[in-house]
Amino acid sequence: MRSSPSTDSIPLPVIHVFRHRELTAKIAALTEDLEELRSEKNLLLASLAYTEEDATDKFPKDIAAMEQSLKRLEEQEQKYSAELDAALTEYAGLRERAQGFDPVQFYEARQAIRPDKEQEAENRAQQVYGEKYNPLLMFDSKKTVSRMLHEDVERQAVRRMVRQAQKVQQTFQKKKSEQER
Repeated sequence: MRSSPSTDSIPLPVIHVFRHRELTAKIAALTEDLEELRSEKNLLLASLAYTEEDATDKFPKDIAAMEQSLKRLEEQEQKYSAELDAALTEYAGLRERAQGFDPVQFYEARQAIRPDKEQEAENRAQQVYGEKYNPLLMFDSKKTVSRMLHEDVERQAVRRMVRQAQKVQQTFQKKKSEQER
């Protein structure tokens, strides 16, 4: 213990020196962390086009607006998802009714009207999304629809039927030409 404040020569216990160094290092690390956080905060505010003064006023309003937009987008997603489900159900019903048709002719008829219908869907998406329309997303959507309708399997089946029909036709032509000789 110190008896007088004027005596500087009294040595501190070693434990106090170590504790002092630990605390000094901790203070330095925390100060550095605080500066990094301030710098990161300023970068984030700058990227969002806010000044530090504006952030407290505008940020909550912008978050609320974004949440409203997100809610609206989720509602639209549900609406379009329901429309898609209804269209898929209708497609399945029409497909069942079309079982009596020639599959090759049916496939060819669908392929003939497909470009117009795809263009209509693309135009509708452009109207709905406006500037946010993304052609790559539309391309992915077309692939997804194709996968949902199992069009690859159907295309392969139609090709197989066409090849079989051609083989039958060739065999018939071959037999006919042999009989004529």
